Amino acid sequence: MWRIPKNPFDINASEAGSGNKDQRHLDWDESALDTQTDLEGFADQTRTQISSRWLTILITLACAGLLFQLFNLQIMQGRSLKALAEGNRLRIQTIIAPRGYILDRYGEQLARNTASFSLIVSPVDVPKDGLDETVEKLATLLNIPKEEINAKLENLNRNSLQQIIIKRDLTQQESILFETRAAEFAGFSVKSIPIREYLNPEVFSHALGYTGIVSDVDLTALQDQGYDSNDFIGKSGIELSYEKYLRGTNGNTQVEVDASGRPIKVLGNVDPQPGDVVKLSIDAGLQEQLYKGFTNIGPNVKGAAVAINPKTGEILALVSVPGFNNNLFAPGISQTDYEALIQDKKLPLFDRAISGTYPPGSTIKLIGAAAALQEGVVNENTVINDRGVLVIPNQYNPSIKYSFYGWKHEGLGPMTVKSAIAESSDIYFYTVAGGHPSSNINGMGPDKLTQYYRQFGMGSLTGIDIQGEKAGLVADPAWKEKYFEDDPISSKWYLGDTYHIAIGQGDMLATPLQVAVWTALIANNGVLNVPHLLKEVTDQSGQKVFEPKLTQFLKPNVSLDNLRIVQAGMREDVAGAHGTGKILNSLPVSSAGKTGTSQFDGADPNRTHAWFTAYAPYENPEIAITVLVEAGGEGHAAAAPIVKNALQWWAENRYGK
Repeated sequence: MWRIPKNPFDINASEAGSGNKDQRHLDWDESALDTQTDLEGFADQTRTQISSRWLTILITLACAGLLFQLFNLQIMQGRSLKALAEGNRLRIQTIIAPRGYILDRYGEQLARNTASFSLIVSPVDVPKDGLDETVEKLATLLNIPKEEINAKLENLNRNSLQQIIIKRDLTQQESILFETRAAEFAGFSVKSIPIREYLNPEVFSHALGYTGIVSDVDLTALQDQGYDSNDFIGKSGIELSYEKYLRGTNGNTQVEVDASGRPIKVLGNVDPQPGDVVKLSIDAGLQEQLYKGFTNIGPNVKGAAVAINPKTGEILALVSVPGFNNNLFAPGISQTDYEALIQDKKLPLFDRAISGTYPPGSTIKLIGAAAALQEGVVNENTVINDRGVLVIPNQYNPSIKYSFYGWKHEGLGPMTVKSAIAESSDIYFYTVAGGHPSSNINGMGPDKLTQYYRQFGMGSLTGIDIQGEKAGLVADPAWKEKYFEDDPISSKWYLGDTYHIAIGQGDMLATPLQVAVWTALIANNGVLNVPHLLKEVTDQSGQKVFEPKLTQFLKPNVSLDNLRIVQAGMREDVAGAHGTGKILNSLPVSSAGKTGTSQFDGADPNRTHAWFTAYAPYENPEIAITVLVEAGGEGHAAAAPIVKNALQWWAENRYGK
């Protein structure tokens, strides 16, 4: 019987010696093993179980690590990483708020805002490579020195989002030119920023002051007030005094940018809030008339004028000549322009109205007359004969004599207090101040006289609401002794010193503002409020935000009757036949005044400052004006015409209207 050959790879279980009659087929790998091999007893099942356990552990640990890292990224660092990612494509751009307008008392604009284009750089968007080439192209395109651009980029923090202004006050044409090639300048852009515009700059420059770029010192001092490094801040005048009202609240824009920092989408806006409107007590028309009065004299004239309302203390005009163009400071003044201003021998940045101190000359006789009447040294009818000179013997050697002349050497004749004011008799005021050996009048003496000077505001600040005011100087024996403490001769007080301070000479110094103050004080019967420039502050809708309170400043110890006599003397100065201020008598409104001529050059006594101070109407004063012309000569010739023209304009355009 034919047998089918046996498959050599089939092994019967019984043949393997198992004794089991059941048969099964082994896998190929099992059958390939020789039953007599040395690997007999190898447990394949056991090997597979051990490998699976370690593999499971490794997979478990790997998954746990991944889960932990996912938790860390999503939960623990999620916010910071999201902010970082957003920061790479989002920018918060500050929108500088416009400053509030400055208006005169009638609502005429004195300061507003205009657009200015600035080249800025966002450090985080500046590419690491090719910056030198970019600077080269920018310098050529916008005609900016490379050194100027590089100076701004010198310490560039490429991680900073704070925009840096490279160049201010680009022209509109330069701005358009940049935009046509903006793609070439990654990280750079042109931004429109509102800056100050002063409408009649030189006329109002000292009163309004100017703004400037906020400095590092400002940012440190005002770090909690939200200033941006590209902000403008008031630096002087009204701009500084009322900065908290004039500055607005900056806004911002959130934009999405591309890889080069160019905006591609606006995501949100917070609009800036303009500053409040500051209305001043200044009358723009009157201020312009006074300034014009100076410039009509000539191009090199220097001086100051102050007009004040005697009833309220409101400053109606505050003029310093020459002025300066404060628009130069608005975009950030150039070094060339600034050097030109500070090197100008006429000192245009110097506010002569409140900071200039000058011998007041005969304007001080108004206080001397009030003091002599109040102290009973003279009365309304006391007569002192002005012979043109007082001769005083030396107290140690009578053979030595000193002559003190009046302005009219041949004399003015018999003088009462009224005529002495009207004709400005030096001899009269020498006598009431210091006496005279041949006179039966005992003078007040320097200590008593200077007490009254101080009561009328001389030697102290008025408290006007802009910076830079000077106190002037009241010279008395105590001051002289201290000033010349190392010189036993010069430190002594002499009768001649008393004569000098009686006519506003010697070491006496006053500002034009102070002379205006004591003129207004006399006009208002011996009471005056603190002089101030601010009338009110309103918001953009016209709602009142702030109004200054009237605060009494001066009330000297002089009776109303005695002040009336001084007023009458000032009226006689204008209306009398021999008054030094009779040029005002042709005005359509009644007035009262006083001239002053003060020597200031010891080497040349003919060099004098010219003063004139006046008020109107005489019966019910509404305005007092003081004018000083530096080195102007005689008060009646140089200063009085400026006052007259201003009062003429005021009477025609303001009085009774």
